[in-house]
Amino acid sequence: MVIGVDIDNTIKDTQRAAVKVYNRKLNRTVKVEDVREFYLDQAYGLTPQEGRKLWRSLEEEIYRIGVPLQNAARVLNELADEGHRIYFITARPGTKNIEAITRKWLKKYGFPYTGDNLVMNAQDKAKVAKILGVELFFEDAPNHLENLVKNKVPVVIVDAVYNRLFPVPLKRITDWEQVHDLVQEMENQKKQRSRKV
Repeated sequence: MVIGVDIDNTIKDTQRAAVKVYNRKLNRTVKVEDVREFYLDQAYGLTPQEGRKLWRSLEEEIYRIGVPLQNAARVLNELADEGHRIYFITARPGTKNIEAITRKWLKKYGFPYTGDNLVMNAQDKAKVAKILGVELFFEDAPNHLENLVKNKVPVVIVDAVYNRLFPVPLKRITDWEQVHDLVQEMENQKKQRSRKV
């Protein structure tokens, strides 16, 4: 199968890294649990404009630090070893610096990054997924989930506080350990469909 994987808060605990950096920069003590929205603005009392500006000024450090979500690298490597094609599809800006930081992070933590399976600046992930032939997408951000659903890209929600009220009933994972069963289920459905044709 062709599998699309977002990075931030899907395979990397970016929220925790961002809270750490914001707390230091703003001299605050906000806890990760206090952040109930996708963006950090509300938790820090920032307007969307202030939030965007602050994020842009700190994003290189935020993307550089932070650790993978548990089991993400191992499971994605196992899937790649089984012959699945993995694409990392992120809305992170496609600037040289951010792209270099992203590539380095994927390599550092042993993800199945091959040099040609990273798509940066994917503002329309559904469009990218269609071009690449993605058959299953893993995503956390409500706006991207909405777009993927609307464009009929099969998507699994990577659980987060801010996506628990997502209005469409989709499969959801709380640990990457659950992904093998989902992929197996999708492959079985694919085989059944091809038998009917």
